[in-house]
Amino acid sequence: MSDDDQKSPRGRPRTMDADQVLETAMNAYWREDPVDVSLNAICQMAGVSKPSVYRAFGSEDGLMEAVLDRYAERLQAVLGSVLARGDGLTETLAALVDFAADAPDMATGCVYHKMLAARHRLGPQTRAKVDAIEAGTQAAFAAFFAARRAAGDGAGDLPDAVAARFLADQIGLALGQRAAGLPGVQIRTTLTLALSVLDPRLPGDAPRG
Repeated sequence: MSDDDQKSPRGRPRTMDADQVLETAMNAYWREDPVDVSLNAICQMAGVSKPSVYRAFGSEDGLMEAVLDRYAERLQAVLGSVLARGDGLTETLAALVDFAADAPDMATGCVYHKMLAARHRLGPQTRAKVDAIEAGTQAAFAAFFAARRAAGDGAGDLPDAVAARFLADQIGLALGQRAAGLPGVQIRTTLTLALSVLDPRLPGDAPRG
C-alpha cells in the first residue's frame, strides 16, 4: 500500500504535497551532488511513495527538472537584482564576487552549477532546462556588458558575448569551490584575480556590492 492509499485519522486519503517534495529534493540536491541523490532517498526524506512522485512529475527526470526550474527562479532573481542596479562595471563585478564567495545559501554550492557540471549524466528534460538557464544567464551578462560599453565602461576589447561566457564560467568555478569546502577568502581572491581580466580596477580596494 502506497503512502497515497493510506488513510488519515479521519478516513480521508492522504495526498502528496508537491511543493514539499520539491523543497525536499532541492535541499537534498543542494547538499549533495544531484545525480547521486536517489529518488528512493528523496521519497524517504519527504515521506512519500515513488508512485505518487511519478504521478505528480512523470518521472525522476521530471522531478529534477521541476526542482531546477524552481531553483533557477531564485538564482536568476539574485543575479538579476545585481545586474539591474545600474552600477558600474567594477561595482557589479564586486557584487558578483560577494555572491559567489560569501552568499550563505551557496555554502554547499549551487544546484544549477552542480547540474551544469554533470550535464552529461542528466535526463533529457533536466538537460534541456540546464541549457536554457545557461543561455539565459549568458544573454543577461552579455546585455549588461553591452550596456556598460555603451556608457563608456566596457570590459576592455573583449566582445560582450565572450566576456559574458568568461564571467559565467568563473562564477561557476567559484561556486564549485564553495561546494568543495574551500575557504571563502581563497575563493574571493582567486575570483577577483580572474575577473580582473574584465576590469583591472577590481583587485585591491574594489567597491563591494
